[in-house]
Amino acid sequence: MTLPTRSIGDLSVSAVGLGCMPLSFTAMVDDRERALATIHRALDLGITLLDTSNIYAPTWDTVGHNELLVAEALRSYSGPADLSRVVVTTKGGITRSAGEHWGRDSSPQGLRAACEASLQALGTDTIALYQHHRHDPRLTYREQMASLAALQRDGLVERIGLSNVTAPELLLALDVLGGPESGGIVSVQNEWSPRYRGEPGVLDLCSRVGIAFLPWSPLGGSTQAHVIGSRYAEFARVGEALGASAQETVLAWLLASSPVMIPIPGATRPQTVDSIVRALSIELTDDQRARLDATAPEMESMYPEDQPRSPLG
Repeated sequence: MTLPTRSIGDLSVSAVGLGCMPLSFTAMVDDRERALATIHRALDLGITLLDTSNIYAPTWDTVGHNELLVAEALRSYSGPADLSRVVVTTKGGITRSAGEHWGRDSSPQGLRAACEASLQALGTDTIALYQHHRHDPRLTYREQMASLAALQRDGLVERIGLSNVTAPELLLALDVLGGPESGGIVSVQNEWSPRYRGEPGVLDLCSRVGIAFLPWSPLGGSTQAHVIGSRYAEFARVGEALGASAQETVLAWLLASSPVMIPIPGATRPQTVDSIVRALSIELTDDQRARLDATAPEMESMYPEDQPRSPLG
């Protein structure tokens, strides 16, 4: 099955991806077959972007769990999809240690160690798209970008993306690494959904420069996705008029908001993947888009920044 595509730098990927993080939630650990079936369904339906991270794991001592799961799903897949077209993106820069202590390490040594561990977990020699997960307040942002550049220069990663980035940080990253046309920053993965409309100016900047924008938790998070129609009733009303669910309407709204938008909703059941793909066939009128745009978001992020921003430097 062939889906509409969008660009991440020189890559062409399906216009929606699969966020694989929920497949490593504690509740899914004992249902690995369903987790694998969910990824296989995404591949069957033409999804060619799988989003993971080293820290997507049920516990601190199972870091890499989600990457291993994605790698297993690709190895065990026997369906019709051309796996050479599938892009796996992972992230580094956040650490987890004993006692579930969370930290940051974007030093050259720390980021390289994380990247090498991801390479091993994914079973590959190079990562197609490696995204800096969150800033490290011990370092200037310029120093963190230099750590990423070293990974690309040494062939560990092919393309670089940023996650949880502000507009000033993105501008500095573009100054250090360049944009998509020069093989620099090709993607941004920030929070964006009906409940939270992201860091000011980032989506506009991505749209102007041609950087792919991958909104994380586009349905408001795994615990909120099922109630999005009641919390934001306009999405349910528009969806009813279109014969679609509120969740499908959210994804259609995101896709219509910018040509660089590539939603990566999570799923833990193959049936949810079917719904994700159905969103690609929904066309909103200008009036419907305006009504959805006018829905008032909440101002607080799902995961407020727990550390001060590092100096840009």
